[in-house]
Order: sequence, then structure tokens, then C-alpha cells
Amino acid sequence: MSSAPKSNILSYQYPSLLLWFPRLIRLVYLVNYFTQLRKIYVMRAWKRLLKQVSSNALVLDFGAGEAQYLVPFCRKHTHKTFYALDNKTSNIEFCAALAYPNLKGVLLNIEEENVSFQADLAICIGVMQYLEKDLAACKHMYNSLKPGAILLLYVPINGIIITGLYKRVLAKFEHYETIHRRKRVYSESDLLEKLAQAGFSIARKTYTYGYFGKLSHELLNTLSTILFSGSMALKLLAMLLFPLCMPIILCLMAIDISLPKASGNGILIELKRGI
Repeated sequence: MSSAPKSNILSYQYPSLLLWFPRLIRLVYLVNYFTQLRKIYVMRAWKRLLKQVSSNALVLDFGAGEAQYLVPFCRKHTHKTFYALDNKTSNIEFCAALAYPNLKGVLLNIEEENVSFQADLAICIGVMQYLEKDLAACKHMYNSLKPGAILLLYVPINGIIITGLYKRVLAKFEHYETIHRRKRVYSESDLLEKLAQAGFSIARKTYTYGYFGKLSHELLNTLSTILFSGSMALKLLAMLLFPLCMPIILCLMAIDISLPKASGNGILIELKRGI
């Protein structure tokens, strides 16, 4: 596999076919649901928050990418208006191609600006660690919300790695974090301090990726990184191991979800703008 297609896939730059048949993206959403443990936690909270907010609410997704947290709800919440905010023109064009009347794509750099109106509800998933001006972004998200509105924020924290194999794979091969140039790994205290400086208060927080969640993530990412970045022999080995390991990965994910956690490698926070 050449480096260009590999980088496109890991950068979530999907094939141009999706611009012709954009709603095929739901297949990607489905795959993500069964391979991204964080998505299960996020969707559970997000569905609840969407039900609680008013029927004609304005809803923002900061760093929306392929809008996986908006598109599944456009038909169910027809009177809500969903705004996919992203700094990549290709993602805005993709949202337009989806042609949902209540889905709007807006080109926006949250490190530099907030939207020109205030929203009733917002979400930001897996974005903060890639921002150079993360405190400025927090303030812009705060200013983009109505008083009392909620922001659902997910951020990886701690970065604890359990297995030596995963450490070696990350050190040897190109992977998602190197392609996207991750700026930092937060501690919980550092993250909460910046959110407080921006003006947010915490309404609820949930830890993700406890011990079993870390194991599921490391096993999945070890195989996927080798598949995208390894030699041909290693790619074939990863392809053979994937179907054998997926039941184990899914079981580990289920255990992580069912167990209470006092810490983890991820945190899901419901943040409230002051009234």
C-alpha cells in the first residue's frame, strides 16, 4: 500500500465514491461503533442530551469530521438544526453532499474563532489533544453556547500503555497520532484546569478505557497499525489475526463498559456554560 492512500485512510479522508453516494458513510459509522470503545460511551450520553434539549434546538459539533455524531439524528430530530464545524473544506463539502435539510457544514477553526450565534447543545470528541491553542479553543466553544447550555466533551487522558508490544509498534510504525501530530497527552487535572479557566463547570464526568478497555484498544490498534503501516508479510499476518482477535476485543470492551472506573485513559465530561 502506498503512503498516500494509507495517510488518507488514517486521516479519515474517505474515497471520492462517498461524494457520489455519501450516505454509504453509515457503514463507516457502524464499523466505528464496534471498534471504537469511546463511541459507545459517547453515544449513550449524546442520545440522552439530544432528548433533553428543546425540539428546535441549535446543535454544534466542534471538529465534526465525517459528522458521525450528527447524521444519525438528522431524521429523528427533524426540527433541530445540526451544525458540523470543521477546519477541513473536504469535510464541509461532504456534509453538503449528504443533503440533509437540517445539517449545515461550517468551515471554522475553533482555535481562532467561535460561531456567530449561540447554540443550545454541543459536542466535541477527540479534538483537544491536536490543538496548539487548546485554551483559546475552550473559550471559543464556551462563547458559542447559550447560558446554561451543555458541551459534551471527550478527551484522551493519561496515555498509560499496558503491553510492551504496543509500545514497540507505536515506536516503529506510522500511526494515527503521528499523522495528526498530536500536541499533548493530558492529565485529568491539567484538562480540568483549562476548562475551568474557560468558564465551564462540570455537570457530569465518566471515565473510559479502564484496564480492560486499554487492553482492547492496544490489541485493536496494534493490528490496525501493522495492517496500514507494516511490511507486506506483517500486513498478511495482521489480516489473519483480525478475525481471531475481534471476539476477544469485543469481550474486553464489554467488560470495560460494565465495570465501574475511578480513572482511565479517557474522560467524557458534560460541561455547562454559566447562566
